[in-house]
Amino acid sequence: MHCQSCCSANQEDFPAEVNVHFPGLKDLDRPTVWAFPRLRICLDCGFAEFRMEDPERQQLSEPSRRPPT
Repeated sequence: MHCQSCCSANQEDFPAEVNVHFPGLKDLDRPTVWAFPRLRICLDCGFAEFRMEDPERQQLSEPSRRPPT
């Protein structure tokens, strides 16, 4: 697989933890969602990507977690 940014093949996967939260001061009391994906990082340009698994995506789509429109 090649980097989506610079097309390099010089990429590695790393374990990570990501705390997803909604932006802004008004959303500080909204619950966060922890995810533990594997990051794929391009060692040439620094581009990184990961996939959110189903349980975390479902938590983010719950109405009580979504920012008001």
